[in-house]
Amino acid sequence: MGEGALVNHSNDPYVQKILDLAGDKSLFEKSPDQLLSLRKSLFRDLLSFLSTHSSHYRTTFEKLRIDPKSADLQEDLPKLVLTADTLRGAAWKSLVIDGMEQGGLVFSSSGTTQKEPVQVYRSPTDLEVMTRANTNLFEFVYGDVLKDGVALFMAAPELKTRLNFVAFVDMCLNRKGIELIYGMKLLEGEGAPWSRLVQDRSKIVKFFKSRKEPKLFFTAPAGVFLVCKNFQEMSPAKRLVTRLVAGAPPVFLGKQGVVVTGGGSKGIVDVPEYGALVKMASKHFLANDGEGMNVPAPFIDVYGCTETLTAVLSRFEAHSGIPHPLQHIFLVDPRTYKPLEEGDGEGVLGFLDLHNTSFLGAFYPGDIFRSHTSNLCYGQEFSFVRRLQASEGWSLQRACGGALEELMSRGT
Repeated sequence: MGEGALVNHSNDPYVQKILDLAGDKSLFEKSPDQLLSLRKSLFRDLLSFLSTHSSHYRTTFEKLRIDPKSADLQEDLPKLVLTADTLRGAAWKSLVIDGMEQGGLVFSSSGTTQKEPVQVYRSPTDLEVMTRANTNLFEFVYGDVLKDGVALFMAAPELKTRLNFVAFVDMCLNRKGIELIYGMKLLEGEGAPWSRLVQDRSKIVKFFKSRKEPKLFFTAPAGVFLVCKNFQEMSPAKRLVTRLVAGAPPVFLGKQGVVVTGGGSKGIVDVPEYGALVKMASKHFLANDGEGMNVPAPFIDVYGCTETLTAVLSRFEAHSGIPHPLQHIFLVDPRTYKPLEEGDGEGVLGFLDLHNTSFLGAFYPGDIFRSHTSNLCYGQEFSFVRRLQASEGWSLQRACGGALEELMSRGT
């Protein structure tokens, strides 16, 4: 890790400020201008913090003629953003601050390409920030405080220390005291973890038959598609038997139940466009509207990658989402990489995690996004369009969601 003796950075005023802001729900009540002003101020604070605790960043800022105390978010940030490829293997060790806090976790992409996976280190402080911030963002989009209920995640428990998405779901639900059931098992053997996953049918049935509510179902879009396809192809007799044994179809998620999808549908040809997928699932995933009526279960879609500390969450059924207020997202022209003006547009997504206290979390994950103005606190919403292609000068690297996608595509 960073050179020098270990330092307790958690006592640094900047780190304490970030911890407080990560748990501050009032951020979601502020105006877009107020939040942008906050991010501009935090950008200068972050660069000052990194310059104080890292010779690497001091040298970098000097070479780029960036003064942390007067740094401009719009003008100086583009000079500092790296591609996700720079995080392959153990490259993260050269980016973390000196005397980095130990005892954290190293998260990795699924490694489904021929190259080394992208890896990032999250210190104990970063894990706490990640838990607080993602929980508050989810509750804002969900529209209520998480309490009681039960959740099913189509992943194996071993992945919570390896994959970013699995980790923050596990930590958030654990913090809220909600039971999390893992619907897969990781078999022993060689090869990538995602290639050794199989369904744990007893755990899935346990979730389906549970009387707790609400029920939260976490999976890749391909998982929803395959469940729906399986239900549709059942004969009436098999549907009845399956319903008696497993409690589905349909899948009843109870009062305020929700389906949470993550990982996209990259590499899986049959999965319909997201809006069509939600419509397809409306017959097979039901929730209670609070007045005793069964209605199609609402969907929340998650965009996240190994590099990001927090996710971008869509509103119910919408395939455009909002980031956490402490994450600065911007779009650049895919040919010139010059930042686009705020408002409606389409370009390469760039982000800066202002709540990252271990290194400068500013990266291009390699995705094309579309933005549009919004009346929500962030002022803009973002929707995934596609991955950049190798022909466009980009080396593809699937993020943590790729593990779920690969599994679902095999229909295991």
